[in-house]
Amino acid sequence: MTKKKFFLQGVALTAVSLFLRVTNMGYRSYLSQKIGAGGMGLYQLIFSIFMLTVTLSTSGISLAVTRMVTAAIAGGRRQTVRSVVAKCFGFCLSISLGIALLLFLLAGPAAGLLLDMPQAAPCLRILGLGLPFMSLCTCMKGYFLAVDESLNTAVSDALEQILTIGATVFFFWYFAPHSIESACLAAMGASTLGEAVSFLTSWAAYRKSLARNTPVKKEKSQGVLAGLCHIALPCTLSSAARSALNTGENLLIPRELRRFGLSSDQALSQYGLLQGMAMPMLYFPSSFLTSFASLLIPKVAKERELSHKNAVAHIAGRAVQAALAFGMFFAALFLAFGDSWGQAFYHNGSAGAYLRVLAPLVPLTYLDVVVDSLLKGLDQQFNSMKYNLADSLIRVLLVLCLLRFFGMESYVGILFFSTIFNASLSLHRLIQVSELRLSLTEDVLLPLLCAATAVGLSRALLAGAPLGGFPLVLVQTGVSAAGFAAVYFGSRRWLAKGRREVSGLR
Repeated sequence: MTKKKFFLQGVALTAVSLFLRVTNMGYRSYLSQKIGAGGMGLYQLIFSIFMLTVTLSTSGISLAVTRMVTAAIAGGRRQTVRSVVAKCFGFCLSISLGIALLLFLLAGPAAGLLLDMPQAAPCLRILGLGLPFMSLCTCMKGYFLAVDESLNTAVSDALEQILTIGATVFFFWYFAPHSIESACLAAMGASTLGEAVSFLTSWAAYRKSLARNTPVKKEKSQGVLAGLCHIALPCTLSSAARSALNTGENLLIPRELRRFGLSSDQALSQYGLLQGMAMPMLYFPSSFLTSFASLLIPKVAKERELSHKNAVAHIAGRAVQAALAFGMFFAALFLAFGDSWGQAFYHNGSAGAYLRVLAPLVPLTYLDVVVDSLLKGLDQQFNSMKYNLADSLIRVLLVLCLLRFFGMESYVGILFFSTIFNASLSLHRLIQVSELRLSLTEDVLLPLLCAATAVGLSRALLAGAPLGGFPLVLVQTGVSAAGFAAVYFGSRRWLAKGRREVSGLR
C-alpha cells in the first residue's frame, strides 16, 4: 500500500468512524434521556453478557483472515483467496450458530442469576439472533482489510448505525415502552435489525470485490485450519477470557456497590454514569486512531514477511508518536472542558466530573489501541493475550477486594492501575520486537507542553463566549485543535531543523 493510498484510506475510514462515534454519542444521549442513568446501567449490563458471546463468535477471525489473505497475495497465490475466506466462513457460521442456540436456551437463567432480572431474558435472545450476521461480517472485514478495501466495511457499519438508531426511535415512538426492560428490548431489537442489514451490504460488496481481486481459476487452499488455530485461537482465548472477566467485573460492580451501602437504583445509576456515559465519551476521540491502527496490521505484517526490520521500526515509531500526541491533546481537553462535555451530551454534571477525573488515562488508553494493532501485525497476539488476561484478572480481584469498602472512588483507582499496567507491558513488548526507539523530550514532554498551551489559550479566549451546549463543545475542540497543531508541528519542524544544523556542523 502506497503512502498516499494509506493516508487517503485512513482519512476516509476516520471520517466514517467519527460519524459512527458522533451518532453513537447522540444515540446514548437519546437513550439516557429516555431511560435515565439506571436504565443505562441495565442496558450496559445486558450488553456485557452479550459481548461475551460476541467474543466467542468473532474474536481473532478478522485478524486471521487478514493475515492469511495478505500472505496469499504477497506469495502470488491469489487463486487460493476464495478458498481461504470460504473455509473461514464455514468455521465462523458453525461456531456462531452454536453459541446463538446456547444463548437462546440459557437466556432465562442468565438474566435471573447474573442480572437478578428474569424479565431481561428476551433482550438476550433477540441479541443472539444477530450473532451469525456479526460473525460473517467479521470474516469479510478481515478480507477487505487485506485487499485494501476497508471502505466497504465502513459503509456497511454506517448503514447499520443509521438503521439501528432509526429503528430505536421508531420503536420508542410506536410502542412507547413504560419499563426499562421493555425499553432495552426495543433497543436490542433495533441492534439486531442493523446487524442483518450490515451483513447484506457487506456480502454484496464482497462478491464484487472477489471478481476484481481474484482470478477466475480457483485453487483449494491448504493449512487454513492450522492458520486459524495459530492466529485466531490465541486471540479468541485471550478475548474470551478477558470478556468473561470483564462481564464478571461489570456484574460485580453494582453488587459490590450495594454492599458498600447504596440502594439497587443508586448502584445501577453510578454504574451507568461511569460505564454507560463517561467511558464512551472518553473513548469517543479514539475514532481518529482506530481506522489508521487497523490499516497498520496488513502493512506491518507485509514488512515483517519481507524481513524489512528498519521499515517495521519506522512505522512503529511514527504510529506511537502520533498516538501519544493525540492522547495528550485530548487528555488536556477533557481536563479543561469535561464538565461542559457532560452537560452537552447527557445534561448530567456527574458524567463530566468522571470525564475530568479519568482524563490522565487518555494518552495510555489511546496508545494501547495503536500498540495492540502493531503487535498483531508482528505475530505477537499470544503476548497480547497474556497481558490482557492478567489485566482483567487483577481488575476483578481488586473489585472484589475494594469496592465494598471504598465505593466508586476505589474503582476509579482500579482503572488507573489497570491502564498503566496493560499499556506498559504492551509497549515494552513492542520495543523488544520492533527495535522501536522513543525520545522522552520529543515524544512525551513536547506534546504534553503543546497540549497544555493550546487548551489553556483556548480556555482563556472562550471564557466569555455566549455559546452553550454542543456548539460550545465544537468551538472548544476546534480552537484547541488548531492551536495544538500549530504549536506542535511548528515545534517539531524547529527541532528537526536544529538537528540538521548540528549534523552539518559535525
